[in-house]
Amino acid sequence: MSIGDVNSKERGTGARFNSGKPDMSLVPLKDLGAFYARLRPDSVEAAALIHLGAFQETHDPAHLYAVLDELGEDGWEECARVFEYGKHKYAAWNWAKGMPWSVPLACGARHLLQIIRGEQSDAESRHPHRGHVFCNVAMLLQFVKTYIEGNDLPPKGMLQ
Repeated sequence: MSIGDVNSKERGTGARFNSGKPDMSLVPLKDLGAFYARLRPDSVEAAALIHLGAFQETHDPAHLYAVLDELGEDGWEECARVFEYGKHKYAAWNWAKGMPWSVPLACGARHLLQIIRGEQSDAESRHPHRGHVFCNVAMLLQFVKTYIEGNDLPPKGMLQ
């Protein structure tokens, strides 16, 4: 599944190529994180997945900051490298045009799951999964401020 149009300058046309990847935004992420937290009680990634799920439920950006807190303050350089990779794959600032919120939410969840399963680097980009999570959270933090109309998450209160 591909979304957006890399050549467009219109709001909401941020491009992403996610063909063949499962749409993790359809899964209650808080429950998925709780499942992995039971198996790996010391996993910061499982805790981050719980916080990502709390954002999915409430749309409160404080939960996105909690994801970053769990993953550590030194992830920003990895994030910059992933954005640089994206600049070459798509276009500079392509993501900032906006896209459905479910897209970076699902992508962040997939990268957290890869870390939980023991894979540290993304097979395509060769950059750490943690950097990809930081990027997706940074996108969501921006969209909360600049692309409210892209909020396609479940209505507040639907998941608990």
